Amino acid sequence: MKRHHILVFCLIVSVKALNAGSYEFFPERAPFFSVSSLEFRHYLYTGSENSRIVNHGNLGVEFPVIGFSPKENRRCLAGIAAAAHLVMFPENMKFAVENFYATLALYANCFRSDKIACRLYPVYHVSGHLGDGAENDSALTDARAVSSEMVKFEIAFTPASFFTFSGGYGYYYHVCAQQGLTDRFDLAFRFSSAQEKRVRPYAAISGQFVHLHEWRAGIDVEAGSKFVNSRGRGIGIGVRYFNRMHPGYYFDQREISAGVQIDFLL
Repeated sequence: MKRHHILVFCLIVSVKALNAGSYEFFPERAPFFSVSSLEFRHYLYTGSENSRIVNHGNLGVEFPVIGFSPKENRRCLAGIAAAAHLVMFPENMKFAVENFYATLALYANCFRSDKIACRLYPVYHVSGHLGDGAENDSALTDARAVSSEMVKFEIAFTPASFFTFSGGYGYYYHVCAQQGLTDRFDLAFRFSSAQEKRVRPYAAISGQFVHLHEWRAGIDVEAGSKFVNSRGRGIGIGVRYFNRMHPGYYFDQREISAGVQIDFLL
């Protein structure tokens, strides 16, 4: 078969497949739980780290661009996700930014019924920066580009309405000043109220395994309650503990903290 015949055949098959489903531009965001999606929340965190008070502020967004439903029990979404995270140590009533990092990603979701969902990040970019309150100000004079890009695949399984398990693997195909950072595994569990009430208790446990010259592990645990209206908007208040490799320092340091977190559910 000649090359142009193959191209025509592939085009016909693609057109038939596309005509079999329905499209929607800028669809409503479908919930997806994984370690990566936790980065795209809005929250304020206050806790203790290294015997001093620390404040974290996180602003995140997931913006679906196009939706496609090939079958009644399947749905696919593609969009953009971004987040900015500040780490602040208040001193003399000033909130000095010790470091911050930003995330920008392209993603595609596929949902099969309400039990199985998967997400592909063809591009997941993170860049870290020191701030005006960095402990070692001399580092600012010798600042270096610290960033990475990876491709990542995650799958979530919800065997019951109150429990979700997710796992993912990411491969770093480009790094700056992070030689030795190659890949990572992530796991996450979430327990939440099975009933659609205004007060919804929840608990989540996530683990990370990052390969930077060697395998390094981390854990993040949180539990609390969400207070929402009929549209699912409101706030969540909970306690949180994490012991993980610091994303803002690109896993060169470990951050250990326990405190209180307020989530803004928009």
